[in-house]
Amino acid sequence: MRVATDQLYQQSLAGILNDQAQLSRTQQRLSSGQRLLAPADDPAAAAQIQGLDTAIAATNQFQRNADAATAQLNVENGALTSVVNGLQRAHDLAVQGLNGTQSAQARQGIAAEAQQILDQLVSVANTRGASGQYLFAGFQSDSPPVAATGNTYTYAGDVGRRFLQIGSGRQVAVGDPGSAVFMNIPASGGGSQSVFKTLSDLITGLKANSPSPSSLTNLSNALQNVLTVQTRVGARLNAISDQKTLNGNFLLQVQQNRSQLSSLNIAQAATQLNQQLVALQAAQQSFAKIQGLSLFNYLR
Repeated sequence: MRVATDQLYQQSLAGILNDQAQLSRTQQRLSSGQRLLAPADDPAAAAQIQGLDTAIAATNQFQRNADAATAQLNVENGALTSVVNGLQRAHDLAVQGLNGTQSAQARQGIAAEAQQILDQLVSVANTRGASGQYLFAGFQSDSPPVAATGNTYTYAGDVGRRFLQIGSGRQVAVGDPGSAVFMNIPASGGGSQSVFKTLSDLITGLKANSPSPSSLTNLSNALQNVLTVQTRVGARLNAISDQKTLNGNFLLQVQQNRSQLSSLNIAQAATQLNQQLVALQAAQQSFAKIQGLSLFNYLR
């Protein structure tokens, strides 16, 4: 079969251009350190990388959520510690006030300190969390949950609890409503009442020089309730820490898998570059000889 000189010229030129393109892609791979410059380079690997990128992004979001949940729960834990300390001191004051040797004047002094504790607990109940919203208001977190009108204390929040996703299929509550912490506490003789009413009743009894022994029971119940909530907060903090470790291990494995799929074997690519360079130089030398053929003088 006769091959025209023009056809030979075009084939040689196409071969050089193809060699140059392959050499350029290898250089780009070496420059970027990436095996895949486009999904078409390896469609199966590209699809796997896309799935791994999705997993990495989701896990990073879980870690950010875990950090946010930790910050929020640490604020709550600090607030609950303040409540526990206040209730323990109030219990001590109630014991003192119930002592039959106390004078009316002494009980007035005890009542004044108990009032300070009550005011403190109201302030703690209206604490803002790490996000700036009211910590113990449930879903009604844009306004203070506890208000005082004289000796009457009302709760304006709800029973809602906010959750954050900290892992695949795992959520954690980032707060407790004030209704569970301060309001619905078993009371002496049955029923329930708020910790604020318990302290208010103690103060009223002390000022009247006739404190009720039921104050001790109610304060103990309130203290136990808050300690139970605080224990649950601690358990959630531990769960978040464990989940962050699991997320970190998973993230490391996924990143390693992605690297194996996308990262370039530098030594292999360098060898390939040298081979392509040699092939291109040979093609260019061959093309130069073809250009020297006399027939090219008559092509045009």
